[in-house]
Amino acid sequence: MSHLFYAMTMPGLETLAFSEIRAQIPDAELVKFARGIALFRTAAAPVDLLDLRTVEDIFFTLAHVKGLGHGRDALRVLHSATLGADITSALASWRRVHGGAPPKTWRVVSQKAGTHDFRRMDAGLAVSDALRRVIPRGLRLVDDESDLEVWLWLNGGEALIGVRLSDATMRHRLYKREHLPASLRPTVAAAMNWLSHPTAEDIVLDPLCGAGTLLIERALLGAYDRLIGGDIRAEAVAMARRNASAADVVATWRVWDARSLPYEEAAVTRIVTNLPFGKQIGTQEDLAGLYTALSKEFGRVLAPGGQIVTLTSEDRLWDRTLRDQGWHIVKKVVLVILGQPASIFVAEQA
Repeated sequence: MSHLFYAMTMPGLETLAFSEIRAQIPDAELVKFARGIALFRTAAAPVDLLDLRTVEDIFFTLAHVKGLGHGRDALRVLHSATLGADITSALASWRRVHGGAPPKTWRVVSQKAGTHDFRRMDAGLAVSDALRRVIPRGLRLVDDESDLEVWLWLNGGEALIGVRLSDATMRHRLYKREHLPASLRPTVAAAMNWLSHPTAEDIVLDPLCGAGTLLIERALLGAYDRLIGGDIRAEAVAMARRNASAADVVATWRVWDARSLPYEEAAVTRIVTNLPFGKQIGTQEDLAGLYTALSKEFGRVLAPGGQIVTLTSEDRLWDRTLRDQGWHIVKKVVLVILGQPASIFVAEQA
């Protein structure tokens, strides 16, 4: 029997996340996209959905409400939709994911975007009041740190109410024990590797590796030939080694300047990296010089037919640099990370 689920991902990665869903869950049928959301139907076991790497959280859908008004009448609609939800199937899915034991506590987490004649708290209370009537006796409502979480996502005239099947490890990963400032989110790293069209023959280079997240996610995504990472900061390379060890990933890690890599021409087939940007560098002139040097060095070590996948918030500068240096931009994905716009570029040599 199929059920309705939704995946929550970084805003801008919805279509890419569903591409991974379809690759892993062939019967998945898209219902719709929303900001940071992919709503889909599948008969797959809920636990299989937790293996997705470009997704932050997975939910069993209790209700999907469209055409919701902005007045206080919307609260009654949310209450009614929650009362009519299939709580039994949702709890069964939650138990299968969490080892079979029933939850002991529950809470409602509410998110609201858009202008309404009520507060986010009011919307959450409408859902929790309805749940009190249908949640099995013995489950205790708490304010935080509950076993079972029911999330309300309200965006303008549309709402989703769902039981969260995942936990914090889906988005944060257990291997990532050490972090650097502005460290890349694992789900974004997975998305970048997904965009590189990975193959078992890949020799993957991250010349600005930071804490190693990109190469670790590539290793966990699928087969490869070799993984090579480095950074100008010795402490970053040491951190990447430790994180890779925690993930049981074997890679070569070195301290270097990415503008002068210790490799011959055409040595790698994929370059996947998070570029420095903004206050990390200094002036715009400094950044332009760095981007030009990096694009030239990437072109030198990349084998014919290879690709680079890069992330930056300096969209216009990197776009111009790539074109000036003779790169062909195959794809650009615009996303939002911690409230800030950024772009993933997929490029190959013209």
